[in-house]
Amino acid sequence: MPLVRIDITTAYTTEEAKVLLDVVHDNVVKWFKVPVRDRYQVLSRHNEDELILEDTNLGFERSSKRISIQVFSRKRQDEAKLDFYKHVVVDLSEKLQISGKDVLISVIENGDADWSFADGEGQFVNGAL
Repeated sequence: MPLVRIDITTAYTTEEAKVLLDVVHDNVVKWFKVPVRDRYQVLSRHNEDELILEDTNLGFERSSKRISIQVFSRKRQDEAKLDFYKHVVVDLSEKLQISGKDVLISVIENGDADWSFADGEGQFVNGAL
């Protein structure tokens, strides 16, 4: 927890995808204060025409290396989210030379009863977590 869904284009190599997953996880751990083994990630690759991320009239273009990162999580402080956004982009720029303009991040918040980690149980609700 959180559950992270990452959508990329086929422009990424397997090695680049691994670095991307590690960067996002490291920042989830740092900024959302979760244990290292709370790693839930789903990576999906798409042809360029299947991942459309326009600029919301902000006046920039995205490249074939565009990325969508969705983080499904319990409530987080706004400051933590802003630090997470910033540092994911900084780290991706440093490690993979990805432009910040290519990175779309969204945090979707939910509550304790919205999670079952295994066995059809709500571990946050039943006290296991």
